[in-house]
Amino acid sequence: MKKIVLIVGLFILVCLGTDLRAQQATSSIASESPILARGTRPLGMGNAFLAMPGTDENAMFYNPAAINDYEKKFHFRFLSPTFDISTGSIGLLKDVFDLANDIDDQTTSAGKISTFRTFVNQHTGQFESVGFHLPLVQVMHKWFSIALLADSRNTVSFRNRSFTNIEIMSQSDFGVNLGGAYAFFDDRLQTGLNLKIIHRLSVDQAITTNDIVNNATFDDTLPRRRATGVGVDLGLKYRMPTFGISVFEWLNPAFGFTWQDVGNTRFAGLVPDTEQSVSIGTTVSHQFGSNEVPVKNWNWSFATDVREMNQDSTFAKKINFGTELQFPQYWGFFRPAVRVGANQLYFSGGTTLDFKYAKLEFATYGEEAGKFSRNKQLRRINGSLSFGF
Repeated sequence: MKKIVLIVGLFILVCLGTDLRAQQATSSIASESPILARGTRPLGMGNAFLAMPGTDENAMFYNPAAINDYEKKFHFRFLSPTFDISTGSIGLLKDVFDLANDIDDQTTSAGKISTFRTFVNQHTGQFESVGFHLPLVQVMHKWFSIALLADSRNTVSFRNRSFTNIEIMSQSDFGVNLGGAYAFFDDRLQTGLNLKIIHRLSVDQAITTNDIVNNATFDDTLPRRRATGVGVDLGLKYRMPTFGISVFEWLNPAFGFTWQDVGNTRFAGLVPDTEQSVSIGTTVSHQFGSNEVPVKNWNWSFATDVREMNQDSTFAKKINFGTELQFPQYWGFFRPAVRVGANQLYFSGGTTLDFKYAKLEFATYGEEAGKFSRNKQLRRINGSLSFGF
């Protein structure tokens, strides 16, 4: 069996290396949004989350204004791993290690070129990704939130049939996210701010036959870059007055706005900056049942986001929408939920099994592989397990 993920192998190489090698051509792989801590719950409903209530650990990363939705008491999350993989990535790891060994075993340039081209031709058309997110600890309160986290995203592409190359983007972030929020006008207008201090390990390269020939080993073709950066996110949320209109009272419409990585989150050295992005979102929601016992009620929400409005890409890449149905709490400790939506107009769906002190979540979603236009779907599976109170 000769397939198992290239990206995980590349990620291992990235994390083990600390030196800065010769600069090469960068990849054409698109970045993700948000950059840090994409949550399983939002991804299950199409990654539309900017105006959703801040009822869980995802809120501060999508819109810092949602921090103000937390209760006026402390909530904690500990060691909550999230895995995110493309459906074809599980078959690529062994091939990468075989490639590295096969190239290093060749003693001539012609042999190295032949080995590299054979490998690329076998995988042309594949676009695979592996991600991992680990909040070490999160503290949530109505006025502030703190997260210590590690976040890694690793993507490889074999897209260019006419030019033999492998495109690689690997970005691993370690740092702290400090968020604060406050509300005005009877809590209808919420404002929030995130301060992010991040140490980033980065590889963003297109490896060609020239790189294979001009480097002594395969590992030498991967320049590792590392630097520390500081970024700021701003967010607003507004709950629309109902004006006594029954349909507004039923839907409870809300609007969200975020300006993430204001002025670009900048890193010293050769690590690429994170480009700023401006996004808007809307949500309608309804709680079925008695207001006196809200935890036992059915909750329904529908959200729509238009992401990265300031960046150059097609509208289909910017649009996200989805719906969520939270069931009542059963037996005093168990509450399930289901979701469905579209991320960049690709189907998404997910579920949650919330056991009060532990929560298991799953999502599947599609994402555009192109940087500027809509041309290929990358189908992903995302799962998380979180602990807290």
